[in-house]
Amino acid sequence: MSFSGEVKEELSRQFHKSRHCRIAEIAAILGFVGKLEEMQGGKALRVYTENLSLARKYFVLMRKTFHANVSIAVRQNVYLHKSRIFVISLVVPEEIRKVLLAVKWQNENGEDIRAGGLTSRLLVQNTCCRRAFIRGAFLSAGSMSDPEKSYHLEVVCSGLPKARQLQEIINSFGMDAKIVQRKKSHIVYLKEGSQIVDLLNIMEAHVALMNLENIRI
Repeated sequence: MSFSGEVKEELSRQFHKSRHCRIAEIAAILGFVGKLEEMQGGKALRVYTENLSLARKYFVLMRKTFHANVSIAVRQNVYLHKSRIFVISLVVPEEIRKVLLAVKWQNENGEDIRAGGLTSRLLVQNTCCRRAFIRGAFLSAGSMSDPEKSYHLEVVCSGLPKARQLQEIINSFGMDAKIVQRKKSHIVYLKEGSQIVDLLNIMEAHVALMNLENIRI
């Protein structure tokens, strides 16, 4: 398993006791890989990912936080013949409404209140919630280079407003995350070894942190 995969595996096993932190992490996952889709007879809230660690984490988060009746299906990626895609779905209308209210995608009237960023600022007011949000962001769209070769951590965002909001959340911890455009995506990244160590600490990936420190030494 790659170092990046080890970090995600460690993060996937962490579940915060506070409901508001779990909601912040769910909001991050939905902000990156979630879709509200029309289907026959209603709507479905779905997460699409190739990462088993993320699929498992999101499934358990939804059960713990909302007692939601989520289901997991495995599809073959037709573009990448060997790659599986995990689809985690919620289709019960009242449960979808409860989740969308909690993550600030909709208001009480069912109106879409999402802005251009990743999430509502109300969900990331607390330091603990910002930690959870970064954890969800990295699990959903992050990667790390092999620290034996170079220091590089990044999160891929689908637009500049999303990248700027994530950059702001990361930099609220004294980081110096930067943004670069790569094709149609905007990448939030860190290249300093010490800052990557700090971010692993912020996400509470303590085993990976110690492994990285040993490599740096």
